[in-house]
Amino acid sequence: MKNLLIKKITEKKAVVGIVGVGYVGESLGRAIAEAGFTTHGFEADEARIRLLKDSLPVNFTLHCDKKLLNNCDIVCVCVPTPLTKENLPNTSILEAAVDEVRQQLKKGQLIIIESSVAPGTTRNIILPILNKGGLRVGCDFFLAFSPERVDPGNSNYSVRNIPKVVGGIEDNSQRLGVVFYGSVVEKVVPVESCEAAELTKVLENVFRLINISLINEIADYARALNINIWEVINAAASKPFGFLAHYPGPGAGGYCIPVLPIYLLDSAKKNNISLPLVELATLSNRKQPEKIANMALTIMNGKLHKSTNGNGIKPQALLVGISYKENLGDTRESVALKIWNKLEEGGVEVHYHDPYVLRLNGFTSSDLNEEFLKKMDMIIVTTPHRNISYETLIASKKPLLDTRGVLNNYTGANIYHI
Repeated sequence: MKNLLIKKITEKKAVVGIVGVGYVGESLGRAIAEAGFTTHGFEADEARIRLLKDSLPVNFTLHCDKKLLNNCDIVCVCVPTPLTKENLPNTSILEAAVDEVRQQLKKGQLIIIESSVAPGTTRNIILPILNKGGLRVGCDFFLAFSPERVDPGNSNYSVRNIPKVVGGIEDNSQRLGVVFYGSVVEKVVPVESCEAAELTKVLENVFRLINISLINEIADYARALNINIWEVINAAASKPFGFLAHYPGPGAGGYCIPVLPIYLLDSAKKNNISLPLVELATLSNRKQPEKIANMALTIMNGKLHKSTNGNGIKPQALLVGISYKENLGDTRESVALKIWNKLEEGGVEVHYHDPYVLRLNGFTSSDLNEEFLKKMDMIIVTTPHRNISYETLIASKKPLLDTRGVLNNYTGANIYHI
C-alpha cells in the first residue's frame, strides 16, 4: 500500500483532502493544488466556503460533506487548537475532526496532522481515535505530523518556500509524508518521530515568547532610566552573530505564540517536569496588556479623577488596531482586546479603529475624522497596520501612546512610547 501511494503522489494522481479551511488550511490547500494535485477542502462554516470558492485554483474545491473524505488518498487536518476560558489546552475541535476522518478512513490513506499540539498528542490522542475503525497504522493506513509554519501577512514566505518538518508514527508513515510534502514544497526536514515534529513547533513558539517577554522587561528598565530601547536594540543587532532582534510591544497575541507554551506547560506538569523559564515568560506576557492599560490610565488620570468626582462623564479612549497582527483581520488572542477589557475595568469608554476588523462584538470601527478624534481623551496604537494615517492621529494633539514603535520618528508632548 505504501508503494502504491508513493506512485500516486509521484504521478500527481493522489487526491488530497484538507480538513479545516481557515488561513492555514487555505494556504496549504492552495499550495497543494498549485503543485498539481486534485484538492478538496472540508469546512463546516458555509460562509467561509462562499467567501473563498471563487478565488481558489480550479483543482481546489470546497465541501461541507465529510463523506467525500473517503475519496481522498491523503488527508491533512488543519483545525484550530485554542485555549479554554480557563486558559487550558483545548483539543476538542481537533479530536472531533479526527473522528470524522476516522468515519471515512479507508485502507491506504495517509493522515497528516498540521494543528499545533503538545508532544505526544498524535500518538496518544489522535492514533487511538483512528484505531477505533479497526485498521492498523503502518499497514492499513499511515499517520504523520507536520506542523503548520505559515506567517500570515508575510509576503516573503509561503507554504512553498518554508521548510516542512515531517515526523511519522512509524517509518512508512514518515516516508510517505516526506514524499508527499517533497512534491509540494522546496525543502522537507524529516525527523525521527511525531513527537520530535510536535516539539519542533512548540520550541519555535516558546523561543519567540521568551524573547518577547525578555525585551518587554528590558524596555521597562530602559524607560525608567530614560534610555531609548529602540536605539539599544538596533545597536545590539549590529553584532553579526549571537543576537536576534526582538522589539517591545503590548504582548504576543494570535493562535500560536501565546498558546503553545501553555500546551507545553500542561504536558510538562502531567510528566512531572518543571519548566520555570517558560512559566515566567507566559506569566509576563499575560501581564503585558494590563501594564499597557495602566500606562494609559496613568496618562488619563486627570480625566478619570473628574469622572469619579461625579460628573458622570467617562474618559474616552481609542484603540488603533485590534487584530493580533498588522495587516490582518484575525483577532484570536489579540492583546488589544485584553487592553480594551482592562481599560473598561478602569472606567474608560473604549472605541476602536481597524480597517481589517470593521465590526466586532456589536462594536463598529470608528472613522478617524477630526470631529470624532476631538471626543477622545487618549489614543493607543495597539496594532501597526500599514494603511492608517498616523499623521492624522498626531495632528489631533490628543495623548498618543505608541505600543509598537510606529511613531519612533515623531516627538511631542502628546506622544508617549513604551
